[in-house]
This record gives sequence, C-alpha cells and structure tokens, in this order.
Amino acid sequence: MSKYASLLFAPEKYHEIGPFRFPIYNDLVPGESRGIETISRKQSRSTFASIKLAQRIAKDKGISTKEAVELLSNTTEDNQDLLYDYAGELEELQGSSIGAVEQQVAFVTLFMQYRAEVRLPKSKDWQRVEDWSEADTEAMPSKLMEDVFRLISWERDGWPETSGKPEDEPVFSPPPKSS
Repeated sequence: MSKYASLLFAPEKYHEIGPFRFPIYNDLVPGESRGIETISRKQSRSTFASIKLAQRIAKDKGISTKEAVELLSNTTEDNQDLLYDYAGELEELQGSSIGAVEQQVAFVTLFMQYRAEVRLPKSKDWQRVEDWSEADTEAMPSKLMEDVFRLISWERDGWPETSGKPEDEPVFSPPPKSS
C-alpha cells in the first residue's frame, strides 16, 4: 500500500493469524480487488478455452457439448482415444489453466503485500511486508495460508455471524512460540 494509506484507512481493529496481523476494513481495497480480478480473468480464459475445445470435440464426434465436457473431465479407458486425438490442445489447456492451489497462493501473496504486518524478532513495532513474494507464500504452512485465504474471503464477501461465544469463534493458526 502507498505511504498515504494511513490517511485513507485508519483500521480500528486487526485480525491476527500466526505471526501476522491484518487491518480489518470489511472490504477489499481497490488494488486488492484489481489483483484478484486479474488472477480470476486468467482462470476464466482457461475455462473458455476448455469450452471451445469441448465444442470442437462435440462437433467432431457428433455428440452434445455437455457430453464432450464430461468426456474431458472424466477420461477413462473407454475414451483414451480422446487424449490421443486432442493431445496438443489438452496440453495447451493444461499449461494455461490455474490450479486451485496456484490461485490461492496468488491471492494470499497479493493480500500479504497489501495488508500483512509482522513484528520481527527484537522489534516492538509492527512492520508491513510489502516485499512479500510468492516464494514466501509457498514456504508458509498450509494451515496458515488457508487461514489468510479465508480472511480474504471474509473481507470480500462478508464476515460470518457468530453467537459471541468463544467456541463459535473461528480458529486460526496460533502465533509461533517464542524460544
């Protein structure tokens, strides 16, 4: 975030996950939204390419597009020829698609760059991690990454309602133990 962010966003509360804290805005900032849209657009292009291939297969094989989509998603011994006949297109599709984990890594990396703060050893102040990279996200424990991803969803889609009882509160990765 820019050096002017403190003028625009004055968070009253933070959410801590592991060693990090995140200001809560109950919304995404425009840069986060734009980054998420860019990542999602890449996935959409892959989906459309997959549908186009299914339409071509349907035409070539004289079947419905729905049947072709099912064939693509469910290759069995009975339809192995499909893999051979369309190997080039399937390889291209595979290369252009974004997997669920890859998408999660990209979203979490973006969110860490925009919001995450950490208190480094021997420091009393929270520091932003604007230089956070995908390599940093990939080195996170999976549970921690999933927790940050859930926080992104809540900021974007709305926070879950809780009864106020401690047992109903979401459980997140605890901060690391001091040695």
